[in-house]
Amino acid sequence: MVKGFDRLAAKLKNLANPVGAEVYRVIKKSGQPIITDAQSVINSRTGNLRNSIGFIERSKRYQKVGIIGPRTYGSWKGRHAHLIAKGWERKRYDGGLTVVPGNDFMGKAFTKNKQQVEQMLVKGLQDILKKQINK
Repeated sequence: MVKGFDRLAAKLKNLANPVGAEVYRVIKKSGQPIITDAQSVINSRTGNLRNSIGFIERSKRYQKVGIIGPRTYGSWKGRHAHLIAKGWERKRYDGGLTVVPGNDFMGKAFTKNKQQVEQMLVKGLQDILKKQINK
């Protein structure tokens, strides 16, 4: 028999235990650069869309899900985000067409901060894994 195998088996068993709250906290923290960048790009008069961008927490059956984007529930007023991101066309009464170009603020923020977010996620998850192994 291999010496220390029982301890190794116990540690591997503990790794399977849920650490969901810690992982979720790392995901939320690492998404902050995207939120900050998206908020800085928006040019709005009222600030409702800017304030509505954040981390959206959702729970599915046995897992938690995190979404970064404009929040539209409760008192958040981000329901017009798709109009700002994609633009729109509106027919006028005189037969002309008003075209407002889009500003894909979320897409720009994701592409700009992708590497930074990945590095933060990897570092945070490595720290959680080390902590679990050293228990």
